[in-house]
Amino acid sequence: MTSSDALARSAADRIAIAFDIDEGHGLTEHDILQQIREELVSRIIHLLNANPEKLMAILYRIDVQEAVVNEIFATAIPPDVPELIADLIIDRQLAKARTRAEHARSDGDDT
Repeated sequence: MTSSDALARSAADRIAIAFDIDEGHGLTEHDILQQIREELVSRIIHLLNANPEKLMAILYRIDVQEAVVNEIFATAIPPDVPELIADLIIDRQLAKARTRAEHARSDGDDT
């Protein structure tokens, strides 16, 4: 597994946990992110319709920038909103995975 695949897997795992999504194993970086994105969009649509407060709480918990979310709601065409939010979540989780990997390497260099 490449480091890129490992980052994608880490991000996908955290998204799956936050949004209660079953995600595939043994997929490439592109495949896992595409699969998680499709399921995430579906879950976001459900939450927007059934429990938008829960969606906002999850976004807050995973540290998605509130200003960007508000901008999406204010400016995006409604059918595009779930996809834009999903992309925002994936980008944030990939950034966090990269940071964790960099810190793990830094910690390993000190020993």
